Order: sequence, then C-alpha cells, then structure tokens
Amino acid sequence: MGYQFEKCAIVVDKDLPAGLAMNTVAALALSVGKFTDGIVGDDVKDADGRLHTGITSIPLPVLKADAEELRGVALRAVGASDVFVVDFTSVAQSSRSYEEYTRRTAEIPTGELPYIGMAVCGSRKAVDKITGSLPLYR
Repeated sequence: MGYQFEKCAIVVDKDLPAGLAMNTVAALALSVGKFTDGIVGDDVKDADGRLHTGITSIPLPVLKADAEELRGVALRAVGASDVFVVDFTSVAQSSRSYEEYTRRTAEIPTGELPYIGMAVCGSRKAVDKITGSLPLYR
C-alpha cells in the first residue's frame, strides 16, 4: 500500500551539471512513484485512437537550491511528520553499487550528508512550508 499526495516537489542542487541534475530528478521520481498510489493517471487516447501511457497526475515542480538551502530543506523535511521524503546524495550518485552506497552512507551523520536532491511530498501546504520560495529549476 502506498501513500497519496496533493503535491510533490523535487529540489535539485543548482550547481550540478545538467546530466547529473537530470539523473538526480529521474532517481527521485522513480522512488516516489514506487511508494505513491495514484500518482500516475490513466492512459489517454489521442484523436487517432492511439493510447498514451498515463503520466503524473499531481503537480511535480522541479526547484533549485544551493547546497546550504538544500541541507535546510533536508533537515526541515526530516523533522516533519506530515510529508514523505526521498533524498539523494552525492554518495548515492558516485557509488558503483547499492551495497557501496549503503556502506558509505552508514558512515555519515544525517546533518553531514552531501545532499544533491530531494523529493518532498504531501499536502500542498506541507510541501510549500518545507520548500519555501525556492525558484523553479530552469
């Protein structure tokens, strides 16, 4: 059984190169999708009757933050009981296996993890409270 949300915001380190930023967003989105009921809408037919696979049915803005802002988002999200959070660190992105990622992460305290992205999901109010007025990633 998964969660249901009104909104999910993805926050990415603004200093990541474009390819790594896209990889971060993809990894976070896949993880959110695994645990979220109803996040993907029904398939849609076009005028020719061709079927198009459903896409996300809730707002999913991608925001940008510098490393300090991202750490603030992470620490606010960790302390909030009304949101679902998926974080992504440079440790995850640079590890060659899930085993390596698990081992390396176990050696770093939460407040010192090198966050490069985070998905924060919940009510619009809860998500907006944590992500503040961060700008869209463009």
